[in-house]
Amino acid sequence: MIPLRPIAVALAIASGACAMQDPALAPAAGAPTFVPANATPPLMTVASNEIVGPAWQWQRTQLADGKIVTPAAPDRYTLAFQGGGRVNLRADCNRGAGAYEVNGNAMKLSAAALTKMGCPAGSQDTEFVAELARVASYTVVSNELVLTLTDGGTMRFRASSP
Repeated sequence: MIPLRPIAVALAIASGACAMQDPALAPAAGAPTFVPANATPPLMTVASNEIVGPAWQWQRTQLADGKIVTPAAPDRYTLAFQGGGRVNLRADCNRGAGAYEVNGNAMKLSAAALTKMGCPAGSQDTEFVAELARVASYTVVSNELVLTLTDGGTMRFRASSP
């Protein structure tokens, strides 16, 4: 009969050795970290109820240099904030979703996963999505959502009628 104690000790040593990591193989400071695809997504701060619910239609953008951009069809450029840090968006002929975080009035929108339809000439989809990537904060006044961009420009949205 084989004694079980030496086998248990050997297994404990072997599993401990597998768990140790070589510090030389650790990611460098600031390097991206990766999580398994099936990992639970991180919790994001949920926005107040003032932005969750309605579809917000893009009305205009005033860039930091004073240039004003107005969409030809505001109903084709929308944001719809959901609870749990999810935002659905429409950028002309493309639709998609991304994540958002708020902290007080500070806001960050993640890059959205969008369909890749070729929109017709004159579409402002690329500009719309690029400006959303630069959002730094938000305010709501009456039924208007104002997103302030990192360079001081602003994007204005109006809540659509139900």
